[in-house]
Amino acid sequence: MFSGGDETDRSLPLTPNPSPYIKGSMKILARALIYVLATILVSGPAFAADPSSFPSNSLDAQSLGRGGTVIALRPGIWSTFGNPATLTPEGFSSLGIDYLDQKNAPDTSWGLSILDTSSSIRGSLSYFKDPEFGPEFSDFRNQMWGVSFCQTLFPSLYLGESFHLGEYEPDSSPGSETKLTTVDAGLLFKPSSNVSFGYVAHNLFPNDRDLLQQYNGFGIGLQLPLTIFFAADYEEDPDLDNEMNLRTGVEFNPAKKLIARLGYQDLADGNTFMTMGISYLELTGTLDAGIRYNDQTDKTDRVAFGISIRM
Repeated sequence: MFSGGDETDRSLPLTPNPSPYIKGSMKILARALIYVLATILVSGPAFAADPSSFPSNSLDAQSLGRGGTVIALRPGIWSTFGNPATLTPEGFSSLGIDYLDQKNAPDTSWGLSILDTSSSIRGSLSYFKDPEFGPEFSDFRNQMWGVSFCQTLFPSLYLGESFHLGEYEPDSSPGSETKLTTVDAGLLFKPSSNVSFGYVAHNLFPNDRDLLQQYNGFGIGLQLPLTIFFAADYEEDPDLDNEMNLRTGVEFNPAKKLIARLGYQDLADGNTFMTMGISYLELTGTLDAGIRYNDQTDKTDRVAFGISIRM
């Protein structure tokens, strides 16, 4: 989804003349699901995670195609695990479903996200099944939950909080499960419609500081001429003594109903990746696809497909 620029949401255009009763009912339902399930999740048992960090990017087809940039963008399925402050007031509710296939992962994964950006306190609920996205997250098990909220501090400044729940089972100790919870917080500053700056602090309040170490990320989004949007994230890697990961991406409109994406990742572990993706736009949502190509192995190592539906 585009960040900054014209406030018209090109990735999820409005449905023409919807019934006020149906539209209002769907928004109330989406909002109720987010807030009720958030209460249950925060107070109840947890389910899936990774030492040092929950995954924070490239979890869906849109962000994967854009190089995994998530810190200074508009709302999406990645808002919960990326930067919760990106849940800016866009005036819609949506449902997103994504499927991920990671090379060498024991299982494929799929995710579900519900967004509400129509109220004064926006919210998002995300769920991933079998979140074993590859070697870097090989100790994830079963399922992973996240819920986030965002408030407007000033007309151009937003504050977001997200809560993550999971279960960690190291390969070295099969059957030894550790339940993990943590809290992230983020800021988004939009001095103009064409520029946005993001900051996110991960693992501010973990229940296990040995497994979940705090780290920070910074991002910028720029709306350029010719419908081109550029984003860049610079984020610490907690597994490598907080060395920095660089992720960049662009979005543009090659045709009226298409959004194309290209991205590049230069990671702290020495690996570099090229990404690309595309979205087909319709009145009620999008169909999305994204891939990641490993420059070292000369092979595609992650593929994602998704659909988003505006409610």
